[in-house]
Amino acid sequence: MATLAARPFAETALIIRPTGTLLEATGWAFIAMAPAMLAAWYGLTYRPGKRLIAIFLAFSSGLLISTLSFDLVEEAAKTSGVTVAVIGFLVGVASYLAVNAVIEHIGIIRRTSANCGGLGKLTPQQQELRNISLVIAFGALLDGIPESIGIGLSFLENGLVPAAFVAAAALANIPEGLASGTGLSKSQMKTSTILGIWTVVVLACVFSAVIAMATMHNADSQWKSGIMAFAGGGVLAMTLEAVIPEAYAETHHWVSILGATGFIVSFCLSHAFH
Repeated sequence: MATLAARPFAETALIIRPTGTLLEATGWAFIAMAPAMLAAWYGLTYRPGKRLIAIFLAFSSGLLISTLSFDLVEEAAKTSGVTVAVIGFLVGVASYLAVNAVIEHIGIIRRTSANCGGLGKLTPQQQELRNISLVIAFGALLDGIPESIGIGLSFLENGLVPAAFVAAAALANIPEGLASGTGLSKSQMKTSTILGIWTVVVLACVFSAVIAMATMHNADSQWKSGIMAFAGGGVLAMTLEAVIPEAYAETHHWVSILGATGFIVSFCLSHAFH
């Protein structure tokens, strides 16, 4: 999923309307996350092929790696130093792995799909599809919460959000929703349940932006930098464990070309208006 962070706003020429209110923070956090839910609906309705989804995922992997590198971890280091950035990053990785271990224990992960725990009487292929899709949805949640907190912090400090980051976040959310919605639908999960899952993901992320803006007025800059780096760690772990393997399975060596293209797009969005 692409990430969004507070950054030196003087470096960015294209700026979304600077109101700095809770309503605006809520609106832009929703704009960043809503494409995932729309893509999930499209996926469960039209069930695009695995190769098309893999192409989107491969492109998304480049977007995610670029944004976590330059817009999260680097910005955290610039603001509060390398130590804070590294600690926050490692905590983000560890948090993703810890929660992933819990869901692995109950069978909601690809490598344990043959021992699916409590997910119904499905064929091995359907179990695998459901497990992968749930992991991607979980990754979107783990990524989206710190991302949305970054939006809230941006409004808190400056009342501004760079348009490039909102665009990158929205673009990278599409393949995650598409892949998860399609996989859950093919695994015989009800449409209402799928949409319910993604509605919770989107609302939880939007609520995080509101809470961040409403409660962190006096937070130390190191805490804010730590949150950005934490998001970067979670994004990297999710990209390596859930996005790239699924993209490679269908695109093979094209994953490098597509991922590099996504990286360049995100990199250019971040620097085009400096």
